[in-house]
Amino acid sequence: MKTPVKVDPRIARSRQCVLAATADLLVELGWGGVSIEAVSARSGVARTTIYRHWPDLHHLLAEAMEAVMDPCPEPDTGSLHGDLTVILQALARTMSHSATGAVFPSLIDAAERAPEIAELQAGFTRERRLASRRALDRAVARGEIAGYDFEIESALIGGALFYRRLVSREPLSPAFVDKVVAAACERLGA
Repeated sequence: MKTPVKVDPRIARSRQCVLAATADLLVELGWGGVSIEAVSARSGVARTTIYRHWPDLHHLLAEAMEAVMDPCPEPDTGSLHGDLTVILQALARTMSHSATGAVFPSLIDAAERAPEIAELQAGFTRERRLASRRALDRAVARGEIAGYDFEIESALIGGALFYRRLVSREPLSPAFVDKVVAAACERLGA
């Protein structure tokens, strides 16, 4: 059995201060507005200390983004309708009322300009889509639906919320989410 590595409390505090400052700056300024200098000034942690823990700004931003990401629910309500409702209501809340939602538009913009950020954004997206895939797989296993094309369904199901949040700027109300879920279930024959 491995002995747990003891972390110096001062290092843990410094890391936490840096991550909190980075997350705050991400929300305030967006992905492109954060610099190591700004994080250092906000956190009170020296730039050299920041670079000792994160090799570059992209790694720091990635870890800060992970720190503000709301967990994706993994419901098993017994029905596709119930599972998708839980998943999409949580996504709507995240996109509308959280640090993640505030940062996400600038993450998408930054991903267009930097391959390492595009990779990070794609990873976050893949991870978030797993809950929908599992819900759809359970619906197939229960005989609730005959099958599905995951690429199409994930784009149609989640895409409606992203379109509304990022393009049309309309509210992601529970009623809208209910309509998206109902349309998905009808389309899939659930």
